[in-house]
Amino acid sequence: MTAESYLHRAFLLAKQADPKAIRPNPFVGAVVVSENGEILGEGFHQKAGEAHAEVMAIKNAIEQGANLSACSLYVTLEPCSHTGKTPPCTDLIIQHRIPKVVIGSLDPNPQVSGVSILEKHGVKVEVLIIPEIVTLNDTFNINQILKRPKYVLKSAITLNGKIADRSGNSKWISNEKSREHVHQYLRTAADAILTTAKTVIQDNATMNIRIKDQPEEELNLIVFDSKLELLQKENQHLSIFYKRNKSAIYLVTDKAGIKPALPNVEVISIPMQDGLFNLEMLHKELLARNICQVLIEAGGSMNASMMQAKAVDEIYTFVCPRILMDNAAIHQFNSNQHQTMDNAVKLELQGSMTIGEDILLRHKVIH
Repeated sequence: MTAESYLHRAFLLAKQADPKAIRPNPFVGAVVVSENGEILGEGFHQKAGEAHAEVMAIKNAIEQGANLSACSLYVTLEPCSHTGKTPPCTDLIIQHRIPKVVIGSLDPNPQVSGVSILEKHGVKVEVLIIPEIVTLNDTFNINQILKRPKYVLKSAITLNGKIADRSGNSKWISNEKSREHVHQYLRTAADAILTTAKTVIQDNATMNIRIKDQPEEELNLIVFDSKLELLQKENQHLSIFYKRNKSAIYLVTDKAGIKPALPNVEVISIPMQDGLFNLEMLHKELLARNICQVLIEAGGSMNASMMQAKAVDEIYTFVCPRILMDNAAIHQFNSNQHQTMDNAVKLELQGSMTIGEDILLRHKVIH
C-alpha cells in the first residue's frame, strides 16, 4: 500500500465520527503501520474532550503487540502540540519513539506546531496534503481561520429565482423529497438554524429535524428579532416553542438586559449600525456556545444581507419547476444594492443532483 492509501484509510476512519459529538474539534483518523506495511492500530476522534485519533491508534497497536519504534503513524491532521482537555499527541508520539509520521493536512490553529516539535525530536515528518481530507474539516478550518461559524444558505426557488409570492407564501415551491433532503442532510449537519422573526411568524415552522420513521430531533434556533416580537404573548403559541431538553432559542436584538421568562430562550444583545447587526460580535457569541455550523433558512432580505457581509460559505439551491411572473414576489436575494457584473459574487459549483423534478445545486462562495 502507498502513503496515500494509508491516509485514505485514516480518512475513512475519521468520517465515522458524529460531527456534533466532536465539535468544536476536527475530524481526525489515524493508523499505525509496521515496517512491512501491516496496519497494526487504528483509531478516530469520537467525542470532544476524549481521546484523540493518535491516542486510539497507538493504544490499539500496543494491544496488538506492536513495536512502535519500528512503525509509522499516518494521521489525517497535524498532531496537536498543546494541552487542552487532553495532553498533546506529539508527546505521546515522542514517548513511544515512533520514527515517522505522515500527515494528510495541516492544522490551521496557531497553537498547533506539531510538525516542528516532532522534527525537533528527530521524528521524520512527511506532509502529504490530500484535498478530500482538507475538505472534510471545512467547518473546523473556517472556525479557526475566520473566527466564525460556517454558514450554509438554503433556498428553494422558482425557475426565475423567487422564494415566495408577494404575500410571503412559499408553500410549497420544492417537492416533498427535496424537503426530506433538507432535514436528513442540511439540518442534521447544522448546529443551529438562522432566520428572522418575520420568517418564524409567517411560516410557523417547527425548525427542528424530522426524518421519516425516526423521532424528531431538537435543533438550536437563532432568530434576528430586533423588536423581540417572539416574546410577545400573541406569538408564544408558535411551533418553535416546543419542549426543549438540549437546545435553545437565541433571540438576537440590540436591546440589553432582557431576560426572557420562557424556558430555553436566551437573548443575545448585539449592537446595530445602519439597521444591521454587528455580525463580528454575533460570530463570537455563537462560537462561544459551540455553534460551529449554521444553516440559514430565511427571506430574501436576510439572505442578501448575509451575502453582502461575506458571511455565507456554501449555497444549496433547490431549483423547482415553477415560474412566478410577479415583480413583487420575493427574490432569493432581495437587495437594492447597486451591483455591476464586474463585482458580482462568484460561485464555484460543488455538485448537483436531481430530486424528482427539482434540481439541487451546491455552490461554494468565492470570497
